[in-house]
Parts: sequence; C-alpha cells; structure tokens
Amino acid sequence: MDPRIRNVIVLAIVIVVIAAVVTIRVSNTGCLRQTNPLIVDQPEIPDSLDPGETFSTPGWAIVQQVYQGLVNYNGSSSTNFSGVLAYNWSESSDGLQWVFHLEPGVHFSNGDPYNAYVQWFSFYRSLLLVSGPQFILEQNFFSTNFNASNPLNYYSNLTNSTAANTTLVNDLNTWNFDDPTASEIALMETANQSFQVINATTIELNVGYGYLDGPPWSPTPYTYLLASISAPNSYAVDPNVVQANGGVVFGQPNTYMATNMVGTGQYLLTYYNGLPGGSYTLTPDPNYWGKAAATAEPWNSLLQPANTTVSVVFQDSVDITTNDLATGYAAEASFAYIGPATVHVLQGKSCLVVQVLPTIYGSTSGSWWIYLNQNVFPFNNLSVREAIAHAVNYNQIIQQAFGGYATQWVGPVPPAYPYYNPQNLSPYQYNLTLAQQEIANSPCANGACSGLAIKYAYLDTGIDWFETAQFLASNLKAIGLNIVPTPISLDELYSEQALNSNGVCTSVTNANGGPFYMGQEFYTSDYISPDDWTQNDAVYSGSANLCMSQYNNATVNGLVYAAASTSNATNLTQDYTNMTSLMYNNYTDIWLVVPAAIAVYSSLLHGVIQNPMASAEPFAFLFNTQWASDARPATPRGRLPASGTERPSSRAGTPGRSP
Repeated sequence: MDPRIRNVIVLAIVIVVIAAVVTIRVSNTGCLRQTNPLIVDQPEIPDSLDPGETFSTPGWAIVQQVYQGLVNYNGSSSTNFSGVLAYNWSESSDGLQWVFHLEPGVHFSNGDPYNAYVQWFSFYRSLLLVSGPQFILEQNFFSTNFNASNPLNYYSNLTNSTAANTTLVNDLNTWNFDDPTASEIALMETANQSFQVINATTIELNVGYGYLDGPPWSPTPYTYLLASISAPNSYAVDPNVVQANGGVVFGQPNTYMATNMVGTGQYLLTYYNGLPGGSYTLTPDPNYWGKAAATAEPWNSLLQPANTTVSVVFQDSVDITTNDLATGYAAEASFAYIGPATVHVLQGKSCLVVQVLPTIYGSTSGSWWIYLNQNVFPFNNLSVREAIAHAVNYNQIIQQAFGGYATQWVGPVPPAYPYYNPQNLSPYQYNLTLAQQEIANSPCANGACSGLAIKYAYLDTGIDWFETAQFLASNLKAIGLNIVPTPISLDELYSEQALNSNGVCTSVTNANGGPFYMGQEFYTSDYISPDDWTQNDAVYSGSANLCMSQYNNATVNGLVYAAASTSNATNLTQDYTNMTSLMYNNYTDIWLVVPAAIAVYSSLLHGVIQNPMASAEPFAFLFNTQWASDARPATPRGRLPASGTERPSSRAGTPGRSP
C-alpha cells in the first residue's frame, strides 16, 4: 500500500533467519528455486497482527492464516459460507437469532482450549477496541449490561453505555474463560444480549442491536451477517494471552497482540520483522486441532492443515518482484502497481501463470470514480457536472491507460455485486457535442470558467493513473474547464477524506497541495455486500463521500439504511434501483473504471484457491492448501492478457473513514 524502500541488508539477514528455522526444499527445475518455504513478494506491511485491530489488506492476509472465526467464504464463492470453528448454524424465522454449534476439541496453538466462553470474550473484546473495523460488528451488535429486560443498543444512554463498558472490561480481564464460575456462566447466558452463550459448545448471536436502527429502536437484522463475521475482528483470540499481556483497555490497542500471534489456525508465526525490507514466516502447526475435522470434511478447504512453510518478504520494487518471479526465487507475488508493460514481460515467462480474474475481483479490489464537490462552484451546477460526465473519453482511458483491461461502471454498487445497477442504466457516454451543450447552459458558458485552475487530485500509484489524469485534463479543456492534475499518496488521500482538528474537511484546505474540490476516489470492500459500498460512497456521512462529493440527499440516505436492514429481494431491488437512479441523474460522481485484477504465480504452485475477498497473495484465500511441485507442467496454465493495475491494498473503513 504505502511506498516502501527495499532494504537489501535487512532482507539478507531475514533470508538467513528463515533458513535457520525451516528446511529449504530445492526444486530440481529452473521454474522454482525452492518449494519449501514458498517465497511471496509483497510490497505492503501489516498495520497490526491483532485480528481486532487490523484494517488493511496485508494485515488481513496474515491474520487469517493464524486465527479463525465461526465461518468463512466457501472456496471461491462470494456468497456461500462454510463452517470453521462452527460446524453448523441456524437462523430464526425472523432473522434475529443465529445459533452456532462449535467444533469439539478446538484449541489454540499453545494448547489453551477454545469454547463458547472464549468466543464470547473475543466478540466483546473486539467491540471494546473501537479502533476502526468495529463498525462491521456494530451494524448488529453492541456492548452488554447483562439486563435481559432492557438490553443496550447503539442508541442507549451514554452513561449506561459507559458503565456497561467499564463492567465488561473488568469481566474480560478477570474471568477464567477456560473454566468460568457458575455466576459468570449465568451472566454470559443472559438473554437478549448481543452475544449469548447457550452452553460451552453453543453460542447465539442476537442481531439488531447496532447502529442501523435509529430511535424508536426495534431490532432489525442486518442482511449480511455471515459475510460480516467472516472478517478478522470476529476471529477467536486466547483470553489467557490477552490477560497476561496488557489485558483489555477500552478504546486502546494491545501492543503485544499487535506484534505477536497465538491462534487456532493452521499456521504458527515463527518470525516477524515488520520493517521495510523485513518479512514474516508462517510454519505449519504440527498440533493443529483441525486435522480430524478436515478428514471428515475433505471438501472444506478452510479446515485443511497447512502443507508448506510460507515466507512473505516486504519489498515494493516492481523490477525486483518481476525478476524474483521470472528467476523462480518467488513462488507468487503481490504488486502495489502492475502496468501493461510489466504484465507483458511476465506473460513471456513460461514458468509463470498470469491470470486476469473475473470482474468481481477487480470490483472488490477497487472501483474508481471522479468526485466533484457539489458545494463549490462550478460543481454546484447540475449542467456543469453533466457536461463533465459526457466530456470524458472513457474508451481512451480504458484502451490507452489500462491496455483494454478495465471496465466502465455505474455506481454506487460495483459490477458483479448483488443489486448492481438493477435498472441496467448505460454507463456515462463520451459525447462532446452534448457536453458542450450542457456547458452552454451553465454558468461556465462562453469560457467563463476557463480562468479557474481546478486542482485535480489523483493517486500516484503508476503510469496508468498519471495518463488518466492527463487524458481528463485534455478532455475537459474541450469544454472550457482547466484542471491541474496533482499527484497525492494513499496516506494523503486518507487525510483528504477526513476532518482535520478543526472539524473541517482536509479536502477544502491547502493541505497536500489542495484544496481539491475535484479528484480521483476509490473504495475497496470489507466484504461482498452492496451496502458496504453505499454506506461509504452514497450516504452523506460515508467515508468516500463526506469530504469528497459532499452529496447529501435525504432520500438516498434513507434508502441506504433501509437496504442494509432488509432481506426482501423485491424491496432490495427497488431500493438499489432508486438510489442508483437518483445518483446517476444527479451526476453525483463520474463513475470511471474498474481495473481488472491479476494473479501472478509459478506454474509449479498448486492449491491456489482464489476468492474475491481474499487478502493472501495472489488473491489466495488461505495459504494452507498451497504446495509446489518439483516437476514442471507440460503447458503453463491460465495464460491471459494484461491489466492496468492491481488493487491498492488498503481495506475500506467505517462510515466516515475509507478505504
């Protein structure tokens, strides 16, 4: 995600350390120098190793190898789920209660047992961290005051919530969750709290206590529960480890958990250097609890023991990564940027798979648009916004900047997602005549706005976005608008999306070279659901809207939250049809392109299970099924054409923070 400088000396030390802790199996072909460990080049460093805290793609990538949750995505599916720590579950007829039955004999890598009490601890600990990803749980859940007749919800009195949090923190820090007392069990079994223990092997999730329901409060289930609890902040952590290393502090991260890992998953973290040029090593856990369960469910890839040690090396040089893949040093890789020229080079290597993935992978990785601040001249005029929409030569951008491997889209829900563009509206079309007509009907008629030097912020990640910005400048000059393309970093984009210390949007200040009343914006998914997007790019308070387009439509705001809290397909279709149409005809955002996502890995690498929500590289859901052979296949697999970019790999954020 962030640009990093390769530290050759540190990397050399890392490789020596890796060699000391694993047995290197050398391949007998030129395609892959070694098959164990598997070397993965990755440009980004995890933000945290704590499943309750991490909120970035590299963070999710490592966490999901070591920790586990109740369920996760079933193979390559984006809508079906398989059990992990839960072997089955049921939903009440009104959708308000979900009961999960837990796998027997589960334990952490240190031998500590896992049970419903531990899962109860893990859920509530995650809520108490309030550091970013908690919004995923807070759509449905809230703290508990152990009051069955008057449970807390997101809109409860602040004094009551504070008191409940204080009590809960003390409980999490002092109870023995391996063997709780009868009184402690009774509290965990209290009805109507968000997370309710039924017995040691069963836990009930009572939904509808979150922020999607405003006063007057009544429980309404959030539609995408299984997707939301597949995120790392629902994963089980060991209470004994937390209690012995700083405990739970409301609203504060745990520094030990941020750099150490003890989970129930297939891997042990045996080495970690979270500095540029550093790496981490994942070694199969010889005492992994799931071996018997995996034998009983051979189809469930989420349970299978790990095959091979994996070493993920942090370096962000495209040239070095390309060479590592071409020479067989790396078995697979992630790229902060991969342009057509790089992909063509990789395609020329017979030992590599270069695979363009289906549209949903690109949508999840990042769908992009141009924002126009609707409170600022000249973008506060509808005709100006419509003129811009029709002045953009989309085909030129797709073909010349992205080598043909990007698609146009209609927001706010991205392509291949449920309820994408239900009305089948055509993407905005390049029509210079129409654009000039609209400008002639606006305050910018007759070149009245040509004297404005409009700063246009674009993400400085590669040549394709630079070229896109240049094309846009040329396109808009034809209708009398003068934009000044200004490159910014991903961190600077984050700051542009946020309020500064004075409560003012950074985007309207001169920070980072601004003000930027126009710019390039994108979103990446926390999980695959349409509302994960609309709560960020459509609702007024959304992280990708609040300080960018500043679009505020009461009808759309209501539709977003209505759609997030219903499972009725007819109502959902109508809700997303209406919000799409309202934004489309308002030219709220100029929906631009969805670049294709690309996987690159050795032709000797097997067991790559791709999933659109995956974070392990290259879009592999888990490393556990991967292994490399010593015999080169007769024909390389999956050879397909190039794409413009791979995803900027930060995950999206809360309403009010992205992506």
